[in-house]
Amino acid sequence: MAADGAPSPPDFLAERASQIGAAWAEEYLRELHAHARAPVGAWPGTMSEARKRVVTQLAIVLAPDRLQELARAVNLAARRGWQKVSEPDPET
Repeated sequence: MAADGAPSPPDFLAERASQIGAAWAEEYLRELHAHARAPVGAWPGTMSEARKRVVTQLAIVLAPDRLQELARAVNLAARRGWQKVSEPDPET
């Protein structure tokens, strides 16, 4: 809620970060499929990659804290997409 009691507007950047993360997972899965490989184990993406995706796909200047927050949202969304289809790593 806003200070005046009105509902807060949706956080469009957070929503966009979730979309970026979901697309990242789909992209990675397509790449694996193209090489006849299965998604196995934990999400292979990194926070550094997530930050890069936020910067390049949002194309706006963000405060470092906000960039980190959105990168976490991207990575979490990608991890969720990965976990929906990945198999456990039999070697762990």
